[in-house]
Amino acid sequence: MPPKTKSHLIAENAVLRARLAELGDKSTNRPSGKAGELPEYAIAERKRIEDALKASEVRYRRLFETAKDGILILDAATGRITDANPFLQDLLGYSHGELLGKTLWEIGPFRDIAASRNAFRKLQRKEYIRYDNLPLETKGRHHKHVEFVSNVYRENGTRVIQCNIRDITARHQAEEALADFSKELERRVEERTDELLTANRLLKKMLDEGKRAEEEIRKSRERLRNLSDHLQSLLEEERTRISREIHDELGQALTALKMDLSLTRRSLLSGGHAEHSAKVHEIERAVNRIIRTVRKIATDLRPGILDELGVAAALEWMAKDFQNRTGIGCKVAIQGVDRISDTARATAIFRIVQEALTNVIRHAAASRVNMCLMKKDRTLVVEVRDNGIGIPEGRITGSKSLGLIGIRERVRLLGGEAVIRGKPGKGTSVRVTLPDGEGANANA
Repeated sequence: MPPKTKSHLIAENAVLRARLAELGDKSTNRPSGKAGELPEYAIAERKRIEDALKASEVRYRRLFETAKDGILILDAATGRITDANPFLQDLLGYSHGELLGKTLWEIGPFRDIAASRNAFRKLQRKEYIRYDNLPLETKGRHHKHVEFVSNVYRENGTRVIQCNIRDITARHQAEEALADFSKELERRVEERTDELLTANRLLKKMLDEGKRAEEEIRKSRERLRNLSDHLQSLLEEERTRISREIHDELGQALTALKMDLSLTRRSLLSGGHAEHSAKVHEIERAVNRIIRTVRKIATDLRPGILDELGVAAALEWMAKDFQNRTGIGCKVAIQGVDRISDTARATAIFRIVQEALTNVIRHAAASRVNMCLMKKDRTLVVEVRDNGIGIPEGRITGSKSLGLIGIRERVRLLGGEAVIRGKPGKGTSVRVTLPDGEGANANA
């Protein structure tokens, strides 16, 4: 039950009992021959207090019996159980009689005698103890994970311990499943990273060897660009594959779990088990949060809108997401372009704009970004312009500006042109022109 409600009822009971004791003292101290006799108003007052005390105790018991968490009441001196509510009995599989009079370490969930005794002594000393994820075992050998909170308070002048136990098994299982999937995803990314590093070492070796002759340099550059093109294609394909696996496999499994939980909750509610239905509803909300996380991971890898609605819609989505994440105003203008039939070209445009926005976040210190995609005759023009500090000239062509190098390589493979300019204090612009037709490398 809520601590404030419990404390209020305990204080109320204490006041009422003190008032009854006061009336008893008055009766004992009456003049000779009148002991035990009280005036009618005092008798009525005692009856009112007794009724109020009884009603207060009934309210306390009702809250105890209907609580949606397990509750154990212990003697603070001995650690023996003096009461346990029905929810806890259902959770652990023990009857009320099996729990009464036992210490925590005498029942299955707390069989680690040394640890339980140490925790009990700590509780006696500090009067509060909490475990955010405590593994337990029920009487039927089923494993549960719970939140465990205990504190000490006084009742009728006696120190007692109340232990609140909340079942978080479903949430723990969902978190473990997501953690396992994240580890598998990291493993796959590491494998792909190793492949890319190996390929990069090969590229460097090819460049070094290509310096021997001008013709060899030309051939080496051609091979490097083809390999870079191939690696970009592999990377995009892998992103798409992993994104679909996350969305289809894990997303569908979580959605099915959510539907099962919803059906279970409704069944419990219709069967009169409102407290259990509320608990299932909490688990259902936890699953919803996990589903949102899974969708974000899948979208970061490969936004489905790019394949489903085209590059124009994808750029508008990207601008909105960029503005929401960074607080930097982002305006989009699309002219004469709806869908681009060449998937590789559409993907290249999306990645070019994505890289440009990434540079704005990292380096520009801008407050506003304008991006546009338009079609002129048989040419596609893509431009991203910010009002930031302006990129220095040396960084535009610098060997460490890998993002800009990647933009230029993508554009070159498509037979286009990239112009990157910066003005100190006036911002940076990335302007790309691409042929809208045949003749460009389709794998860019």
